[in-house]
Amino acid sequence: MAPGLDQLDVVPFRITAYNKKTNTMDFFNADRKDDFLFISGTRMRELARNGNTPPEGIMPPKAWAVIVEYYQSFRGAGN
Repeated sequence: MAPGLDQLDVVPFRITAYNKKTNTMDFFNADRKDDFLFISGTRMRELARNGNTPPEGIMPPKAWAVIVEYYQSFRGAGN
C-alpha cells in the first residue's frame, strides 16, 4: 500500500459478460469461457440501428425498445 493510503480499500475489477447458459449478464468465469459472450457497445448500437434484438436477458425489452427508437430516429436524417 502506498504511504498515506492505509485506509483505502482496493476493490477487484470483475468483468461481466452474457452467460449463454443462463441467458443473463454474469461475472465472467475463465474456467467456463465457452459459456460467455462478450458484446461490445458498438455491436449493441449496430443491433439497435438495424432493429435487431440482442440475446434474451441482456436488457429489458422496454428499455431496448427505447434504444432502438433512438438509433432508428437518425435514419433519413442525413446521418
